[in-house]
Amino acid sequence: MFDSLRENFELILIVLFIISAVAYAIYRATFARQIKADLAANRDQLAALPKKLRKQNRHNLLAQQLNSPMRKFIYFFADLFWVLLFVVVARSFLFEPFIIPSGSMKPGLQVGDIVLVNKYELGLRMPVSNTRLTGGKAIERGDVLVFKYPQDTKVSYIKRVIGLPGDKVYYDNRQMTINGQPVPLKEIGHSSDTVEVQSNQGVIQKKQNFTEYQETLPPGKQNIIRYANNYAADYKPREWLVPEGKYLMLGDNRDNSADGRAFGYLDDSLVIGKANRIVFNFDCLKGDGKCDRFFKPIQ
Repeated sequence: MFDSLRENFELILIVLFIISAVAYAIYRATFARQIKADLAANRDQLAALPKKLRKQNRHNLLAQQLNSPMRKFIYFFADLFWVLLFVVVARSFLFEPFIIPSGSMKPGLQVGDIVLVNKYELGLRMPVSNTRLTGGKAIERGDVLVFKYPQDTKVSYIKRVIGLPGDKVYYDNRQMTINGQPVPLKEIGHSSDTVEVQSNQGVIQKKQNFTEYQETLPPGKQNIIRYANNYAADYKPREWLVPEGKYLMLGDNRDNSADGRAFGYLDDSLVIGKANRIVFNFDCLKGDGKCDRFFKPIQ
């Protein structure tokens, strides 16, 4: 649902911005000067009035110029131009919020987290089409990326970069090597969580125990992952040789993540941006806890 809203909002925002830009150009070329002249001619008179009456008289002067439905339409959208310009630039080229819909990146990212995605650090991209405009900083192993799901680009995913172009990655359940170098895991704690499991009664909620590890990806990037104590993800041992322009992405919740082990490589053209910080979690707004996540950095 969120991804559908995001895509529709992006398209609607661009269309509204184009309409407002055209309306602003027409407004400036036609009756903008007359409105400005009327207000200037009555400036002293308006200044002497009480605030409420001044506002009402100013509105009446404006209404004299907006004397047709077309003029009202043009003025309305012209008035939105600068606001929409700011929103389009900020959302398309600077930062965009995303909601974490699942537990595939636990324990670092929780369901309901709103993360701020940097859309310029890795290179600017066109809105809607996602066509790359600038080179930007190179994607690094260990970065957490938001991207368009390769098998359905209307859906947005968030995973961690494990394999870079040219890397040889081997993964066998809980043992991983990158370019022949073992990826060390250091046990740091235990936790429990409610997960969805398949049973004879269908999908049910069940309490599961997990062990958390500090994973060190070469050349030294550290992050926290977790493995379930009582079961392992149903993925066969496999070796990947990451092609040019593509990345191997895995979730931090290794036994509960539909990631590159399922959908294959991520193409650079599908990258939306790098997730840097958690803004807050919706559960805090609902009074259900998780209020310690304001502007928490993503590791």
